[in-house]
Amino acid sequence: MSVLTVIQQGKAEQIPFEGSVLLSDLLTQHGYFVPHPCGGRGTCKKCTVTLDGSPVLACHQTISADGTVILPDREAIFSVTGGAEIGRLTEHSCLCLDIGTTTLALALVSLDEHKIIRTVTAPNPQRAFGADVISRIDHCMKQGAAELQKVLLEEVQRLISSLLSDFGLSSVKKLYVAGNTTMLHLFFGVDCSSLGVSPYTPVFLDRRCMAAEALPLLGVDEVISLPGFSAFVGADISAGIDYVGKPTADRYRILLDLGTNAEIALFNGEKILCTAAAAGPCFEGANISCGMSASEGAVCACAPDGSVTVIGGGEAKGMCATGLIDAIAEGVRREDIDETGFLEEDPMPICGDVVLTGKDIREFQLAKSAIRAATECLLRRVGISYDDVEGLYVAGGFSAGLNVKNAAFVGLIPEELADKMKGINNASLLGTVHYACSDGEDIFLPPAEYADLSADPMFSDLFMEYMMF
Repeated sequence: MSVLTVIQQGKAEQIPFEGSVLLSDLLTQHGYFVPHPCGGRGTCKKCTVTLDGSPVLACHQTISADGTVILPDREAIFSVTGGAEIGRLTEHSCLCLDIGTTTLALALVSLDEHKIIRTVTAPNPQRAFGADVISRIDHCMKQGAAELQKVLLEEVQRLISSLLSDFGLSSVKKLYVAGNTTMLHLFFGVDCSSLGVSPYTPVFLDRRCMAAEALPLLGVDEVISLPGFSAFVGADISAGIDYVGKPTADRYRILLDLGTNAEIALFNGEKILCTAAAAGPCFEGANISCGMSASEGAVCACAPDGSVTVIGGGEAKGMCATGLIDAIAEGVRREDIDETGFLEEDPMPICGDVVLTGKDIREFQLAKSAIRAATECLLRRVGISYDDVEGLYVAGGFSAGLNVKNAAFVGLIPEELADKMKGINNASLLGTVHYACSDGEDIFLPPAEYADLSADPMFSDLFMEYMMF
């Protein structure tokens, strides 16, 4: 019998194990979740830990004897939900949960005042199995849904217990849940393997209700999930559309949820046309050399004079999505980056040890081109112009801090819609709150059609066009 001593945030725990084991597997089995955005291929280097004084990749390191591993401190994600009104604790309250691929957000809601009382956030622990939904579907295909559900429910339980305890509550009656289709399948412990192979058929899309003890979750009596549209456009988008609301007559609105699987909905008062663009995890910091989530130490803004803004005000450790977009925009303006994305001097210094590489730029180009091309395809399928769009609503954890001018300059959003853009932060959570306050009785959700762009030549042509700066 060997013993691994795990040190994190100044606390030490000893884990016994037998034989030879993969370090990442052993850590995951005991509740330590080191991110593996690349799915354990050893390419992203985000799972680097210190083992017996030396840096190693947890996903590739095998151990068979006593040792000591030092893990990075748990990061506190600076995620703005957008709930402007803070309600009082009243007799009738509920919980609302948004299960993001990267981040979990849980809100305690006053049903009497229709207001959020408090929101807490945490990283989604499933990141230990890969940054995107594809890697988690792949894990489910090979290992089943049980492990993915277990780590998720444990973190959700921790958030529920902490939030209720802060307000002296033992329980509430209902927990309303939204998330993309894959996340909801895994939350309920449903095999999502069918989402990874054609014809990509979900096991369920309708609203689900079940006793919380069946999951199990403590502190709530009943769990209710919102309905979704398709395998790739889930309940997070239906919640967001409900939050954005019905456009004026003969006009359209666009909801763009910027995430690993960017989901886009174009809708009027009568119908919804939606799609998904494989943006990849670059907005979450994966596949970016100095990429990180919006946590302390992340460069979140870059100015034309070369100065930067760092979350927390301390030393720069990396760069989050808004910082990445700003850095690329300024590089293009200075002509350090040409229209094809070629970086003259690779890497380009940003601040301290934080740099931007040619590979980082290419990752961003792939993401922004997929999103922009998908948006344009929806407009052309419906046969409308930018003038017919009364609002572009951008959701996602970093939408509040997005520099609209820079986002339009690099081609992430159309310049023609920049003045119509509004960042709405976590539209999924806010829409779930709205849904909860009427228990789904007052929801704006017209009939939806999913546009599969995978074999659309128009999408392929636009994708190549929008790769350019």
